[in-house]
Amino acid sequence: MKIFLSSRRLFAIGFFILLTTNVIVLAGVAANRSGKPEALIELTERELQLPYYNTKEENSGLSLRLDWRTLDEESDNSSYYGYCSRSRYPEWFTADKLMELGFDLDAFKKMSNKMEKYKEPIPKQVFIVLELDGEPYQRAVKRAEAALTKIKERLASLPEDKELKEKLKNAEKRLVDENTSSSRLFAVDAGLYPEKLRAKYPDRGKYIITRGVVKPSRTHINKKEKINGYISELSVDNIHVPLKHRKIIDAVLEHNKPAKNEERPPRYTAQVAYGSRFEPWIVSVSSLENKSK
Repeated sequence: MKIFLSSRRLFAIGFFILLTTNVIVLAGVAANRSGKPEALIELTERELQLPYYNTKEENSGLSLRLDWRTLDEESDNSSYYGYCSRSRYPEWFTADKLMELGFDLDAFKKMSNKMEKYKEPIPKQVFIVLELDGEPYQRAVKRAEAALTKIKERLASLPEDKELKEKLKNAEKRLVDENTSSSRLFAVDAGLYPEKLRAKYPDRGKYIITRGVVKPSRTHINKKEKINGYISELSVDNIHVPLKHRKIIDAVLEHNKPAKNEERPPRYTAQVAYGSRFEPWIVSVSSLENKSK
């Protein structure tokens, strides 16, 4: 027997579901922000990127994208080209780290045929540590410097080589990028227990602990296959800008122009807090326009 519901009843059911969902979301937000922040950190436009579209043309909310990076194992190519990959295969994410996170690598290693070898392993949610302006970032700068030096040396012996000249331009831009606009926020560790990670990384103004998804993967470094970890995503990498903090960001969007060849320094800084649920929110936003780099 079919039961037909009136439009009024359907509307009431839909409204109840929407109301319940909003209550649950707001309760989660309140729980996350209760008590002392788990981390409180100052990020600039280098780490909090503007949206790809102009939200001022749409009557919608505004979120900034958390731009984080990894320092990959240095290979022949990375030392030559001088870029810091965003491939999400950090050099510290070894097979030992994967086993520490509870992955069964024996089964993964036994995958032999093509279909098995590249079958997606089951991802796992863990806690990821992000470090601001630390040793991985400094190493990324040094790699860019070393690559530029290497290309200059080659070009000195082959001054008419057009390919080398183009690579020189790219290497110069890469170094400018690293020093002025690239994110200084790097994933440096992962674990199952946030309290253990916080004990290892106690500076709450330098290290963020947040949730992320990881899995084992196969990569090729210097033509050798190896098993290491891959960071698929962070659970939250877009941070809503409250209306009371929109003025500065809207001003930047108002004068935002398509990226040019030259890089510009960051135009704003934001204080970001992470709460008890390891989720972020913006505490304040300040302008860096007309200030020194």
